Amino acid sequence: MSYVVHVTAVVEGDLEQIEILINNYRYKCLENQSGMEQFFVCRNLEQNNVFLYTQVFKNKQAHKIHLEGSDPKWFFEQMEENNYNFQGQWVAGIEIESSEGKVLN
Repeated sequence: MSYVVHVTAVVEGDLEQIEILINNYRYKCLENQSGMEQFFVCRNLEQNNVFLYTQVFKNKQAHKIHLEGSDPKWFFEQMEENNYNFQGQWVAGIEIESSEGKVLN
């Protein structure tokens, strides 16, 4: 079963540039991390400084490797260099089994 992480990020700074940076981060992660299967990024419709990420990993270990890897470090260094503020909260868990005969993915 996949290991799914949801992140809510509240940012401050040049929102267009932050969106570009987040997209670059997403593509770096997908390119560099074989354990990351998907990385979705959404923008909140009512609060334009709130981003929602959903990251899907092969397993919990793949997420641990991601957290310890160079891509998150690169992202947060870029945020700091540009004086952008990032407040994030995440929750994670194992995907639950779907009922027999009912394929969700």
